[in-house]
Amino acid sequence: MAKDAGFAEQNPESRQGLYRMSKQRSFKRRQCVFCGQPATNKNREHVLPKWLLELTGDPSRVVTMAINPESGEPIKFAWSALVMPACKACNSEYGALEETVKPIVLALLDRRPITSRQAFALLDWLDKVRVCLWLSQIILQSTMETIDPHLHVGNRIGKKDRLLYLYTIDGSGKGLNGFGIDSLIFQHHPSSFALRVNDIILFNASSDYAFSRGCGFWHPERVERYIDGEFAGLVGFLGDAMTRKIAHPVVDYPLLKAALRIVQPIAQRGGGGEFLGPLRQNESYHLNHMSNPSRGAGIIFRQLDDRVLPIYDPDARLEFESVDPVTNGNVGEIVAQVYRFQVHLLQKAGEPVGIEAAIAHAESMSNIMAMTNEMRAMLVETGRTSDQGPDYVARAFRDAMAAAKRPSETSG
Repeated sequence: MAKDAGFAEQNPESRQGLYRMSKQRSFKRRQCVFCGQPATNKNREHVLPKWLLELTGDPSRVVTMAINPESGEPIKFAWSALVMPACKACNSEYGALEETVKPIVLALLDRRPITSRQAFALLDWLDKVRVCLWLSQIILQSTMETIDPHLHVGNRIGKKDRLLYLYTIDGSGKGLNGFGIDSLIFQHHPSSFALRVNDIILFNASSDYAFSRGCGFWHPERVERYIDGEFAGLVGFLGDAMTRKIAHPVVDYPLLKAALRIVQPIAQRGGGGEFLGPLRQNESYHLNHMSNPSRGAGIIFRQLDDRVLPIYDPDARLEFESVDPVTNGNVGEIVAQVYRFQVHLLQKAGEPVGIEAAIAHAESMSNIMAMTNEMRAMLVETGRTSDQGPDYVARAFRDAMAAAKRPSETSG
């Protein structure tokens, strides 16, 4: 079919090798994390809110969640010092979201149900946290030379299909960890991560039409990722598909069972602001399964053992399911799942389109990133990771990248 189903800007983070920022680097560091503009009445935004740092231990404790990509050495920092520039007005606006989410997180820690309406706010907050952690990682790892960080919170909250699986890890005590944010896939395609808050793990994902098909929503038949030429940096959504039926399971990947499993489809907009797809939102199935048509936000779809349940009532209580931790995954297996799901979403992000050499290079880089993610998954499953010495996965990636560049360098 013609390329008229949708044509949108590619995830800015996935434009591998397209940017050489030099003079822009210091400017990018001063951009507001929320609106992406130079910060006015400059303020500082904690990547993770103070109440969360206090809830999970000493706010000034030193942690390791970043790696020097050249040496493989861990980068240590204090949680309280992990801040990003922000406009004062933006900081105040998004501070309201932080306060809304605080009682929701406390309820989850107490194993109390939340409502569908609260789940929407929690998903918004996880979008915010994921983008902020992504921005902090590319700064800590000094990868701004190859990744243009013009993705910001304001243009990413509630814009794409999203998922939340909540895992309980009783007896773990206090602690705060971000899982999956150290991977090279996350740097180029920050689609999935997990956040440990004391004895729960929030496994979160958001990507182009990742779950729309399973929810019966409109989605493109094909996604193309343009890597060179006139449309470099864009994705094309081709064709129209819509089943109007809920799939079971709703996610086309075998995720570990969790105490709460929800997805929310999001109708995306094109560059002109209109909803993508010929159906727009004036279609009965969409309208009947929308929580906020103006945002293109679908209702919550809850995965259960025997079916997928659409939640039409925004005040419906989402009770915890019972989960056997022996048969449904320990912490290591949950974290390994993050790395593997990142690969899954990267592979669904679109077929590369361009000249033969550019496609070969893009596929080579994707394969290298997928292999290093699998290495991380295997190491964390077997408990062989450490933040006390060199990260050998980062070194392996560095060496593989160097090897991949040699043919083009010598051929010239």
